[in-house]
Amino acid sequence: MGKKKREKKWWHKGYKRKKKKRDWRKYKKDEATYNLIQENEIFIFLKFLPLAVLIVCKNKNLWQGIGRPPHNLFDILVCLSIQQYFGKSLRRSIGIISLITKAANIQIKIPCFKTLDNYLNNSSIKPYLDELFEITSKPLNHLEKFFATDSTGETTSTASTWYSIRTGKTIEKRDHITAHITTGTKLNIVTAITVNAYEGEDNIIFREHNQKTAKNFDVEEHSGDSKYLCRANCDDVELIGGMPFFRPKSNTLVKSDGSYAWLRMMLYYYNHPIKAKRSYNRRSNVESTNHAKKSKFGSHVRSKNDIAKENESTFQWLDYNFSVLSRAYYQFGIEPYFTK
Repeated sequence: MGKKKREKKWWHKGYKRKKKKRDWRKYKKDEATYNLIQENEIFIFLKFLPLAVLIVCKNKNLWQGIGRPPHNLFDILVCLSIQQYFGKSLRRSIGIISLITKAANIQIKIPCFKTLDNYLNNSSIKPYLDELFEITSKPLNHLEKFFATDSTGETTSTASTWYSIRTGKTIEKRDHITAHITTGTKLNIVTAITVNAYEGEDNIIFREHNQKTAKNFDVEEHSGDSKYLCRANCDDVELIGGMPFFRPKSNTLVKSDGSYAWLRMMLYYYNHPIKAKRSYNRRSNVESTNHAKKSKFGSHVRSKNDIAKENESTFQWLDYNFSVLSRAYYQFGIEPYFTK
């Protein structure tokens, strides 16, 4: 007798997907609410931004006791956030910041554009930006239960040169930065972010994001594509009480090698393929998050220095989080706790 033909699952190569007609009635949008959110987004941004930054910074500065005392860190972060919201150069943004802060009655001392540039090139502001992501995402902790992680590339103005032995020519290759984000799948709020001027460390970053998200959220499921498919990631998700869903490859084995979280995930894929696909497909929301951020705040950074590139991109993602708070404010009536 011949060997039994192996049944192909939806994650195997050569699997024929059945085309289904999409019922657009299920995706009907409330135009009135959508218009209200978009029209008032900037007002919500200017209302929430100073309060969130004040909680994170208080009256701190980065002065080490040598030379001229620096500007207040609160003023710097507010100015850089407004500058990235409008996407203009530092020089042109000074006038915009002055106009906006006067109109919104935000009491800050606006520094010189060169001072803002110096802080943008300073890695010491990164911990404060991480806290701002925690502050802006925490108000939605009772809505977001399912999370997804992915990375996206952003373009820069710099290029690296490298020598190709095959062609014998010096070729310029445009640089990119990589932004790893973890986002909720309901309102697409970013709970953790890591921006690097280099590639790699995907699984290490995933576990860091998983632990950061678990501080303020009850994680029921955490999904990712096959880039994050490893046993250590499955164990880490199950450790915080969630269920991992990573897309298997066509040659992925059920064998646990000591990871029972991996075994449970793979058995669920084989025993309940439709339910597993539904859970994994929540990961598509992270692509929606990438598209929303890039369409609102762009996918390009102006800075030349690697640290400045990372900080500039992080500020853009922070502004995106405030736009999500605008949606939560008008659609669900959620007012962040730091405004009360």
